[in-house]
Amino acid sequence: MSKTHGTQYYPAFDYLRIVLATTVAVGHAGIPLWENSGNLAVQIFFAMSGWLIGGILLRSTPQDLPRFYFNRAARIWIPYFVAIMLLMAASLLKEPVTAKWLEFFFYKITFVYDFFGPPQLDQSQNDMPLDGTGHHFWSIAAEEQFYLFAPFLIAVIPSRIGRSIWFWVMLAMAANVSIYWNYFGAISLGVLAAVVRFRAGDWHALPVAKAALAITAVILVATTFFGPLDYRIGAPLFSLCVVLLLAQPGEHSPVAAFVGGVSYPMYLNHWIGVFIANAAFGAIGQRGSLLCQISGVILSLAISAVLFVVVDLKVRLNRDRYYSAVRGKIAAITGFTLVAIGMAGGILFML
Repeated sequence: MSKTHGTQYYPAFDYLRIVLATTVAVGHAGIPLWENSGNLAVQIFFAMSGWLIGGILLRSTPQDLPRFYFNRAARIWIPYFVAIMLLMAASLLKEPVTAKWLEFFFYKITFVYDFFGPPQLDQSQNDMPLDGTGHHFWSIAAEEQFYLFAPFLIAVIPSRIGRSIWFWVMLAMAANVSIYWNYFGAISLGVLAAVVRFRAGDWHALPVAKAALAITAVILVATTFFGPLDYRIGAPLFSLCVVLLLAQPGEHSPVAAFVGGVSYPMYLNHWIGVFIANAAFGAIGQRGSLLCQISGVILSLAISAVLFVVVDLKVRLNRDRYYSAVRGKIAAITGFTLVAIGMAGGILFML
């Protein structure tokens, strides 16, 4: 059983990541897909994150949290803020800076775009940077909020509560029936699954469990696609089934690790390839053609591979060198402060 930094390695997850990121890019490139395909890809991302991060935190103590916060900040923030700078630079080349332009970047920088950006999409899309490009950053904000608060729920409060199945059943039910189900429904189910595994072992790896999960996944996707089952119910449950089916430990694969690593910059920056393809094909009157759309996705993959090597990979290779408990605590304080500033600012903008 292969492990990386004390965490089980699931080779299938790396391949799943690049498939999901590419699915989002394909939808944003304009290639016809199911209208919910991009969001479903994000829901699977969320369920996977809940499973993996929940598993890490279930093995953590309060003393481990500075390392957790430092690792999350290095892994998520650096590529994310690079993506924001690229988006900002492209936007400044094409459009003026307005109050709304600043407002939307404020939400992105402070990790609260999920609360204040999507509600304005219909009425303010033309005021957003590059007509809403970067709107998918709402999911990064939701993930960051999870990374900030989950350690307290799992590793800080008494284990008889934070690591109990009943507690996460209630949280998952509350998250999935709330207006924020899209942000926290699947991720809470992922944590619930990790807690069940923590208490009951690798039940999902049993042959009968795999068969049941596969059958359930097929039924869920079919009933959700054709309409009998509400998407907000079917999507999180289907996402959890997919994650549990693929949560099979294996040996570390350099190829899988590379394509999985490319998935994050691909998710963040796929708009770049789409924009370049539209400009190039527009010059010959083929903007928006299927060839243009496919070329945009392929170009995005190439650009993302470069960004992974230049940014993400260097961060991973050097992260341990720069870690200290003090820097981990600073990362945690910074994260909470950014979200608090973002929430306060968002409320003021709404008044």
